[in-house]
Amino acid sequence: MVIEKREGLLWADIYWKDLSFEARTELSELMGGNGNYDVTPLASINVSPEEGSEIPYITVKRKTSEWLEGRIDEFKYYAKLYDTGSKYGINKGRVSKLTVVGLSGDIISFDRGWEKKPHTDEERKILKALLKYLEAYPKITERK
Repeated sequence: MVIEKREGLLWADIYWKDLSFEARTELSELMGGNGNYDVTPLASINVSPEEGSEIPYITVKRKTSEWLEGRIDEFKYYAKLYDTGSKYGINKGRVSKLTVVGLSGDIISFDRGWEKKPHTDEERKILKALLKYLEAYPKITERK
C-alpha cells in the first residue's frame, strides 16, 4: 500500500501484493489474472481527515516487541515504545526513540534525546498527534 498526498488530499493506493494469498487467488479466478495490478492500484481510497479536523491519518504497520512502524499522513515513522515512561522518553513518556521520515529524509529524530527537533508548524503538529497516539497505544502486556 502506498499513502501519498495528491492535490491536497491523502490517498491510500492498494496493490495486488497488499492482498492476502487467499484474496489474490479468489480475485485471480474471478478476473482471469492479476490485471497488471502489481503496477496499477486495485483501488485508491481517500483517507484524508475530515475538513477542519486536527486528527491526522495514523497507522501501525508492524509491531515487534517494543518497536512500532507506521504512517502519519504521508510520513513514515519508527518508534520504540515502553510500557511506562522514563527519563529517556520524549517528555519523560513511553516513547524513547522516534524517527519521522518524509520525502527529503528524517524530519524528526529522537534517540533518548533530540537529534532533530521539529522546525515547522506541520512538523510540530505531526509530533504532537503522534505522541498522543503512541502514549495511548496498548502496553506490551495488553497486546499479548
